[in-house]
Amino acid sequence: MSRVQKDPLRPLRPEERSHLERVSRAFGLPAALVARAKALVAVANGHSYTEAAHLAGRRTGDAVAALVSVFNRQGLAALEPRHAGGPAILYDATAKQRILREFYRKPDRERDGTATWSLTTLQRALRRASDGLPFVSTYTILCVLHEAGLSWQRDRSWCHTGEAKRRRKRGGVVVEVEVHDPDAPPKKALIEQAYTEGERLGLAVWGMDEAGPYQAIPQPGICWQPLTCPVRYPHEHLRHGTAKMLTLFHPSTGTVRVKGVRNCPNAVLHAWLKQQLLMILASLPPAPVLPEADNRASWELWQAGLTVKPTLSADLPPLRLLLIMDNLAGHKTRAFVEWLFAHGVMPLYTPFSGSWLNMTESVQRILIHRALDGSTPASPEDIMHWVEQTARGWNADPTPFIWAGRRHLRRQRAYLRRHPLGGSGACTTRPIRRRPVALTYHRTPCQVTH
Repeated sequence: MSRVQKDPLRPLRPEERSHLERVSRAFGLPAALVARAKALVAVANGHSYTEAAHLAGRRTGDAVAALVSVFNRQGLAALEPRHAGGPAILYDATAKQRILREFYRKPDRERDGTATWSLTTLQRALRRASDGLPFVSTYTILCVLHEAGLSWQRDRSWCHTGEAKRRRKRGGVVVEVEVHDPDAPPKKALIEQAYTEGERLGLAVWGMDEAGPYQAIPQPGICWQPLTCPVRYPHEHLRHGTAKMLTLFHPSTGTVRVKGVRNCPNAVLHAWLKQQLLMILASLPPAPVLPEADNRASWELWQAGLTVKPTLSADLPPLRLLLIMDNLAGHKTRAFVEWLFAHGVMPLYTPFSGSWLNMTESVQRILIHRALDGSTPASPEDIMHWVEQTARGWNADPTPFIWAGRRHLRRQRAYLRRHPLGGSGACTTRPIRRRPVALTYHRTPCQVTH
């Protein structure tokens, strides 16, 4: 018979329960934090303190009773571990702010010897400063930066979706300004909806993109060769011109339609697109005939949330195909958009800096690598011929593309099962014990962190 609980768990608020359940299932958090959350969830579900202790991997219910008492007073803050002895606490909030202030200062190459901070260069600057921390360690700096939400990461080329930089003339001077796409969130939502629900609604979903230019020069690549005998390319070559690639891609089947061109103005691009779209539409089953109001609603569904959208024609045919394209001016000409509407094609444009939403770019990269890596084209016609040949070979055994499919979910699950090590990409399958982070700082020579 269990004893009467002197300080029973108070009723949990909905946000507290959801947070505790999320922490209790987490794989990337400290084990002690997860155990506390499991114990509190078990008590909230009606288990005794002893049963909750066993479910959380603890031996007795005394620790659970103490945790419940602290939770009743402090709420979710009771999950965070408190200082439990060990070395003297040396660094306080003021010292942490001093570390962050030095970190956000742009380093001087001549004085600091670096253009970007590392742990050692930041430590050297803090120790040398007159108002700095003469005994600070790189481990303390690492902990402070991690608490501030910072990690060691590799630089990469990236831009925020919906934002782009354009050159504009201001007062006779060309300046670079930042422009924003007000429809970025709805455009992203519509494209993702097309990938995930378009085929289920009876609509063919195709993507269109043009890639290049690709130069007719020796192309580097990786191939199997005898040991210590790699393929050697000429160090002198002539530039024979460039070629581009026009692509239509059907993600659900993986089929591509490719054409190599020397350049792609609207006259070339639109003529090829119209020809290919007519062939695609002819292969589709006939669309069901809907009442006029329902038919227009099916078109307007793919303009939901947009503030800037092309005006739909008065007499609309049944909607049959969704075409995902980049946000270029040539794709929005009035004659071309009206032709698309007249043939039952709805264009979906990616937002600024949102070409990653167009899966056509992924298959283009695969085709270009297969067609050109390790080759030496002598003319643009060679490039055009090779990419079309590679596309025909791809279509013999195409690979369907799925938006956020099983591979994406596997990566997410694998990441949650591991524990990140520092700020790198390394992980471990079990957490590593770390010593307590120093919190206060006293400027005395005998107190040095290790």
